[in-house]
Amino acid sequence: MSEMATYLEAVKERYDLGSDYALAEKLGIAQPDANLMRRGLKVPKPELCIKIAKLLNKNPVELLLIAQKDKAPSSAKEYWTLAQTAVAVMLHVPKTPKYIPKKVEAIGRELRQLEAQTLTYEGAEANAEAVRLVHTAERSIDALMERWNIWKKGEALYPNYLLANQAAAKRGVVIRRLLVLTHEQMLQEAVVNDAIQVMGDQQRVGINIFYAFREELDRSPAFRRFEEDYRRQGAARDLNAAMFDREILIFSQSYGQMDLGVVGPPTPITMINQLEITWKPELLRDLDPAPLFDMTRYVFEYSGPHAFKMELARFMRSVP
Repeated sequence: MSEMATYLEAVKERYDLGSDYALAEKLGIAQPDANLMRRGLKVPKPELCIKIAKLLNKNPVELLLIAQKDKAPSSAKEYWTLAQTAVAVMLHVPKTPKYIPKKVEAIGRELRQLEAQTLTYEGAEANAEAVRLVHTAERSIDALMERWNIWKKGEALYPNYLLANQAAAKRGVVIRRLLVLTHEQMLQEAVVNDAIQVMGDQQRVGINIFYAFREELDRSPAFRRFEEDYRRQGAARDLNAAMFDREILIFSQSYGQMDLGVVGPPTPITMINQLEITWKPELLRDLDPAPLFDMTRYVFEYSGPHAFKMELARFMRSVP
């Protein structure tokens, strides 16, 4: 029996129709057609599907999809089943509380992006999605942070993203994070102290933390090519990127500042305005931060404030 036939049986039962003749009269069709449809040997036309739906107080879309599925070849039925499932979910979304339909709408936007193997998030959702990705990591996270100050206390990634990293490290995920520092930043003692604080926080929660000086990285053709590849994908000028389990990549496309607080002077914090997530194989290959950690001429593992300040002094002497 076709699925549509069960709806015709439901019409007969609901309206106490004892014969196909009575069913045909109720539907406004010929008795032979009613008989064939009830036996699953004929699929009703769209106008009749809508009429049956109204008789059963159902959404006409439901019956229109079932009719298409019933007449589809066996090789295509699974696709109509998928469409039917998706519509069924949408038809049963409650209108209140308002969070529910908005959540379903957001899921729909994500599903439409999946075919392109890329997802884009904006504002607070961008920061929240980065946290969710850390929760899914099972083996490794390799990250590059030029806009590293968003890890400071009071900034956007502190403490939620840091706590998510800590939990990942505890379950055995190997996390490597490279902070890129500039000569201009290192001229300011307060910023130097911020960098030490951020690297110390990272190290204490189990992250393998590294640092490099931007002016030295610029001498590397490999790094310049790496940076150009990111620019072509629309990455922000200050690169922030992370690879999870060698299978999914995130990077910031833009940043912005917003004032936090309603009592007293507002606190400006840096936010990731737009975040891209991708699992395109060619981008995973070209944008993988992992090779940066092998550039030992320019990249140093953080081993405490004293060793860092010695390396910093060397760098500052080398810059004209």
